[in-house]
Amino acid sequence: MARIALITALALAACTGYPDLGPPSAASRADYPRLVPLTTLLASARTGQLTDPTLSRDLAARAARLRARAATMRTSAVSDADIQRMRAAIARHSG
Repeated sequence: MARIALITALALAACTGYPDLGPPSAASRADYPRLVPLTTLLASARTGQLTDPTLSRDLAARAARLRARAATMRTSAVSDADIQRMRAAIARHSG
């Protein structure tokens, strides 16, 4: 019985057409990326600097924002007074 169900499922799947995916996206119509020699890439990797100053500045700003966000996340979300109040409530109700 299982074989018949499997054969039927495969036969029905084989009868379907391809889905309409719509027109191609802009990414598929874009030009190919510019090829550069590997030595140029390796030289910039050794210096640790980006060749585009705007990109370097944007990345530095993003890194600073992420560091600030991480510092904020390291702090407690609950104040010391609230912690003491919760501990007192637990002590009262724990018997």
